Amino acid sequence: MKPIHLNLASHPYRDYRPVYVVVVAMSLLTAFLMLNNIETYYRYEHDTRATSTKIEQLESQTRQEKQRQEIAERQLRNLDLAMLDAQTRFVNAKLAERAFSWSTLLDELESVLPQDVRLVSVAPSFSGDGTIGLALDFEAKGPNGMIATINRMNADPQFANPFPGSEQLTEAGGYKFNLSAQYRPPAVTMRSAR
Repeated sequence: MKPIHLNLASHPYRDYRPVYVVVVAMSLLTAFLMLNNIETYYRYEHDTRATSTKIEQLESQTRQEKQRQEIAERQLRNLDLAMLDAQTRFVNAKLAERAFSWSTLLDELESVLPQDVRLVSVAPSFSGDGTIGLALDFEAKGPNGMIATINRMNADPQFANPFPGSEQLTEAGGYKFNLSAQYRPPAVTMRSAR
């Protein structure tokens, strides 16, 4: 036997539950996305403000550094470099003069001079680079005294550029001559060798 199905409804029945589920799900998804957009906007605004503040600070520091640079450049332009160089050379010459050892110079000259040559006078002049100019007067017994002295000075590392001045025959039969040379004290020679 067949079951009887009675439909007592005035309108046909439609099941709207799946539609409601889809609408609620879409509403929840829309709400979630909208909240996510709002949070992203606020985060963007906050990060933009923080970055703008950092950029302003960096620009301010850059302006301050440029001002300091301009001040330093003006101060450098106002320096009298020629006068500063002259003062430095003067001070270096005075320091070299104070550090000068007469006994070391005389020992060096004694080791350089030939047997028949005698030192009469020496006059040092000091330069800022540690080199000392010497004006030397000698007496020699023979005519080769000046050449022998120049050759021996050229062979010694403490002396450089010996240059003859004048040579005269004395009444006693000897010779007077003078030389100019550069003298490098041992400490200066060791520094320049490094």
